Amino acid sequence: MLIGIDSSRYGNELATGVEHYSYKIINGLADEISKSKEDKAVLYSKKRLALSKKKNVSTKLIKTKRLWTLWGLSREMKKTPPDVLFVPSHVLPLTLPKKSVIMIHDVAFKYLKKSYSWFQYRYLDWSTRFAVKHATTIIVPSASTKDDIMHFYKCTGKKIKVVHHGFDPLDISEKEVSDVFSKSEIFKYFEIKKDSKYIFFVGRLENKKNLVRLVEAFYEFSRVHDDYRLILAGSRGVGADRIVKMVNKLRLADKVIMPGYITDSEKAALYKYCTVFAFPSLYEGFGFPILEAFNFKKPVLTSHVSCLPEVAGEAAHYVDPYDPENIAMGLEKLVNDINYSDRLVKLGNERLQLFNWEKAVKQTYKNLTL
Repeated sequence: MLIGIDSSRYGNELATGVEHYSYKIINGLADEISKSKEDKAVLYSKKRLALSKKKNVSTKLIKTKRLWTLWGLSREMKKTPPDVLFVPSHVLPLTLPKKSVIMIHDVAFKYLKKSYSWFQYRYLDWSTRFAVKHATTIIVPSASTKDDIMHFYKCTGKKIKVVHHGFDPLDISEKEVSDVFSKSEIFKYFEIKKDSKYIFFVGRLENKKNLVRLVEAFYEFSRVHDDYRLILAGSRGVGADRIVKMVNKLRLADKVIMPGYITDSEKAALYKYCTVFAFPSLYEGFGFPILEAFNFKKPVLTSHVSCLPEVAGEAAHYVDPYDPENIAMGLEKLVNDINYSDRLVKLGNERLQLFNWEKAVKQTYKNLTL
């Protein structure tokens, strides 16, 4: 069997989101296929991939300046179709082989329409509807996303397969931590030290992350805990200006730190020394940061919505993401009740064992070859 894989979103070890998923799943599939006596793979990409040469695995560059999937990949599918096409992101080409498998990570746009431009929403809705209708099999990272697709697009559950993402344990040595705290320009500028008391969030600063309400909750929390700061790390997205306005309105400019994009070393150091990891998102397709916080043995505050309870299980403190007072009470609980926080940390460490890339790769490969 010839397996075609859309590798246009293939990232690297440091990539996030869909690129990180594509990197891990494509590397894993390439390893599995290289051991096969029956299967071969061709990786379609926009540029040369930083992937070591493997038996049974070839690459094909598709040079199209615009509409790479809808035009370039579609043309390739018509010209030389594989037996099955795997697309690790939301968009299928217009022309398809007899069998196609797609990963749909989430349908956040259906819940948070105002967070997207008119064009973004229309394109996401159209491409998802097209994929649901024409893909042979749909893979999703959570049962929550499966339910959403069944609800919004009237898709039969038999067509959708849940394959949880994997997780790679993160580590940072004490020397690396010391280097980060002593050399990082961000840490120097904001005077972040090992003994600093802070609540930590990492992710894109956008509407669906619910950070305006987190800032409001932190305002209430800081009235009692004046020595704490809130660190919101990540690139700015749609809605970041609303966060800044709320920070200024509540006069928290000296307590709420928004350093922008941070390196993996900076992120690991911030995880390692935070008191609480706060992730009160309004919607997620999976929620990698929760697993990262578990990895660093930190108590997690998150929302009781979408897939978050599915990922965190009983290892997190859940809040109503639409209620800043409830979020503030959650922060208070995790900071003050050490026994409770320690119990969550222990459960979080156990929870990590459920998520690994080897399992995700094998389940994905199985769905490609059925």
